[in-house]
Amino acid sequence: MNDIDDRLVRGLHDLVDGEPDSAPDVRALIERGRQGRRRRATALAGTTCALLALGVGTAVTVTTNAPPERPGVTAQAAQPVPPALRLVSAATASENISYRMRLTNSGPGGLTYEGAFDPRTATGYVRVPHDDSIQVELLIDGTRYEGAERPQGELPPEKGPGETYGRYGQYPGRYDRLSLQGDGNAVLGAAAPDPAALFAALRSANATVTENPDGTLHFAYTTADRDGSTSTAGDVTLDRDSRIAMVALTFSWQSTAKGRLDQGTSTSTLQLFDYGVPVQVERPTDIVMMSK
Repeated sequence: MNDIDDRLVRGLHDLVDGEPDSAPDVRALIERGRQGRRRRATALAGTTCALLALGVGTAVTVTTNAPPERPGVTAQAAQPVPPALRLVSAATASENISYRMRLTNSGPGGLTYEGAFDPRTATGYVRVPHDDSIQVELLIDGTRYEGAERPQGELPPEKGPGETYGRYGQYPGRYDRLSLQGDGNAVLGAAAPDPAALFAALRSANATVTENPDGTLHFAYTTADRDGSTSTAGDVTLDRDSRIAMVALTFSWQSTAKGRLDQGTSTSTLQLFDYGVPVQVERPTDIVMMSK
């Protein structure tokens, strides 16, 4: 094994040795895992995560005083991998590779985002249909464009006039993720909430990670401010390559910002699939330069 990977594995196991499976220090785990990931070559990521999933570091005991008629070498059974370590491994395996995504929000006004993204080239797109347009964000080598396309079918009578379809604003600066729905620092902070955005939120909130009876992973955390609080819970399903396949999220919030107690619950489902897919995006032809 590569020496850096070997130290990463030992370090991650050291962080969880002696800790209850249900509540390890996720902040330290994820930060250590991300630091280790940045130091190694991308080509080694799959090997490292496969070894982590198999429980590298399980002790092998060599018996020197066994009776002659019994085998002299015995191996301990593989120890179960703590849930937080499984989540760190899945995030590491999912971060530096392209993917398609679908994000569905609950409720009558819930929107469905669909797109693809390659974090290695900062290139991708996301589309979300509305009744009078399809809102689109494009990212090409870190340059962001936002615009609207005409939806299929007939427009509602009161919608459509005044909309310039196919025109895109080009924004200054460089970006490393799609962020049509926020700044990318919360679980749903991006329209295509990539694994990096998800785990930045879990790390900053010091989420608790456990394992469900069916083998999926569960996380939970609560954030609060002077006007109220939000409790977030999620169930993470991994694919057969131990990458993130689906995150089912539930948000419960309460607020006194309007001088009364308001509260509610919403759900969202994020699907990540087709890892390794080629992502190519064409630059729009009708562009308006934006100042910010």
